[in-house]
Amino acid sequence: MHMKYPNVPTIAALTTLLLSSCASPKISSRPVAASETGAVALVSASQQAHGGNAFRKVKEITVAYEGKWGAIGPRFQPVLVDRQFRGNSKEHWDAGMRTLKQIHTGAAGQKVVVRQPGKVNVSYNGTTSTDAEKNQAAALVADAYSMFLLGPHYFDRKGVTLVSHGSSKVDEYLCDEVLAVLRPGFGMAEEDRVVLFIDRASKQLRRVGMTLNGLESTRGAEVDVTFRNFRSVEGVLWATDFDERIRVPFDLHAHHWTLQEINVR
Repeated sequence: MHMKYPNVPTIAALTTLLLSSCASPKISSRPVAASETGAVALVSASQQAHGGNAFRKVKEITVAYEGKWGAIGPRFQPVLVDRQFRGNSKEHWDAGMRTLKQIHTGAAGQKVVVRQPGKVNVSYNGTTSTDAEKNQAAALVADAYSMFLLGPHYFDRKGVTLVSHGSSKVDEYLCDEVLAVLRPGFGMAEEDRVVLFIDRASKQLRRVGMTLNGLESTRGAEVDVTFRNFRSVEGVLWATDFDERIRVPFDLHAHHWTLQEINVR
């Protein structure tokens, strides 16, 4: 694993922080050859709970997010976070083209990302980026944000293998876990793994845990995002509150953001 550690206040402070932060168990790396019927049925039930029939009619989604970064966690993933540009954002998802356009606004100006299958275009304040690492990071973020927006519907695609992964609690909700193996993974990754935490009672997707194999600097790290405050729009249930934590190699708050606007057609 290769992680970058810039802008750390002091070695002593970092050591104290890491000793007091316990990493979560890593996502299973066991070989997965084929989907299990029960896991597929559970994800299908979650899709229905999130408005599956209505979602199939969706052509475009436009959203606006407001967010705030954690104090320490993002310093360990500076290229991925890109916090000088990734403050608030407006994003447009085209279902037919499977394309996400993100317009990020931060202290350093505006960053525009257009993510299409197999490619990404990134610009900073109107200038096209030729930095391979930054472009790879932008592709990873765009794919992850597509998953956060679409919830269980994101997994209705080729290259997804689903198997059972046990159970646990998210907040006060007992959840059944499904391990999704994505080939390809997020961004330029050959493979990533996602654990879906599906509410046993309501079948709502409460959390996803994910690997970050699309960048050398984050390979081996894992994060999770907890979904809260759901809202029904056009018959589809959307999460409006997102809480992200780094879970491996240590447990730290990373990012919290909220959905401010959503238009669905």
